[in-house]
Amino acid sequence: EDTLVQYLVVRMDLQKDMGWPLGSVITQGAHASAKALWELKDSDNVQAYMAKIDSMHKVVLGAKGEKQLQNAAQKLQDAGMEYRMWQEQPENMPTALATMPYPRSVIKPVLKSFPLMK
Repeated sequence: EDTLVQYLVVRMDLQKDMGWPLGSVITQGAHASAKALWELKDSDNVQAYMAKIDSMHKVVLGAKGEKQLQNAAQKLQDAGMEYRMWQEQPENMPTALATMPYPRSVIKPVLKSFPLMK
């Protein structure tokens, strides 16, 4: 079985360079995930993913900064994949994105150049 996985890409510079607390950085990914799942709730992939809510799979990748986060968005767009960007307010600053859940074999190659967030 090709497991459905939701990928998140979160800016690492929020904590490293901007001094955000770790909890605030984690929250950006949570916001992006919730936004993607809610706004794409009628898709077959989200329905299947949420039907197994007690065994969800997520992968959290790191982007060095805003430029690299936008690069991840472009890669997803070029591949025709759905995602949602989280914009922190009131700054209107993109901080994280989350994809619609996709089969691991389909989405992993698209974002392979991004490291796991540490």
